[in-house]
Amino acid sequence: MTNKRENEALIPEPKTEIISIERVEDLISIAQQRIEVVPRLVDLSLKVTNYRDWVNQGEGPYLVHSGAEKIARLFGIKILNVDTKKEWAKDTRGEYYIYRTTGTVALPGTIDSIEAMGTCSQRDAFFAKAKGEWLDSIEVDETNIMKASYSNFVVNGITHLLGLRNLTWEQVIKAGIDKSKVLKVDYQSGSQKVEATDTEKNTQKKLWNLLLQITGGDETRARDLLKEQSGFTSKKDKKKIEGKTDVKYLTGKWLNFTYKKIKEMAEQQGFTEEAVEEETPEEREPGQEG
Repeated sequence: MTNKRENEALIPEPKTEIISIERVEDLISIAQQRIEVVPRLVDLSLKVTNYRDWVNQGEGPYLVHSGAEKIARLFGIKILNVDTKKEWAKDTRGEYYIYRTTGTVALPGTIDSIEAMGTCSQRDAFFAKAKGEWLDSIEVDETNIMKASYSNFVVNGITHLLGLRNLTWEQVIKAGIDKSKVLKVDYQSGSQKVEATDTEKNTQKKLWNLLLQITGGDETRARDLLKEQSGFTSKKDKKKIEGKTDVKYLTGKWLNFTYKKIKEMAEQQGFTEEAVEEETPEEREPGQEG
């Protein structure tokens, strides 16, 4: 029968010394071990993203939720103790609500974790303004604001944890991200203006040329036709969305869906137009999930 002492002999001695933080020198030792690791974490994080995971905000790169999720998967980041609360505040327009999401974002093991927070309010211009005017509260989808607070929490937590704040375009471009394809967002007069990417601008030009061909060069008729064909009813909430009279106001799925309709109309009348070369448009109807 194996005695206790022999059992103890089977337990291997640890091969690395456990670092305990008791002196300033201990902190320096940890920092020296990490000084080459941190830049590598940033580099690997950027390489799992693509141009759709970024926006050009204030001429700087800003990671969005889809990119944060990819990075979390890469490093096995855990998101724990998530709590979302609805709070109330007041301004000159009256009472409004704020969704606040908090939780813990942690790397594997017990070494690194942070407490993070994300918020979004009923006064967020992206959700609550249209054509420079505040929407009535019944027109604001509260679930979108709640979801945005969670997305902001995830992005804040992951970017703080891995040191992905205040990145430069040079760093992002070096990781293989094409800046010209990144959506640009500008804030003007308290509302959010989204600029088309280079690919979308190319599609806009093709769309306008087709409209002019169909209408014999009559710009007024072309704008009327665009408004008619770009309008749609959301399949999610059955809300009727009015069409646009200028192609520059169409981006993303809305642009690509309208381009497909006008292109088919032009081909039926004997006109032709080359497809967008940079990438295949997503031809799902705006507002359609999937």
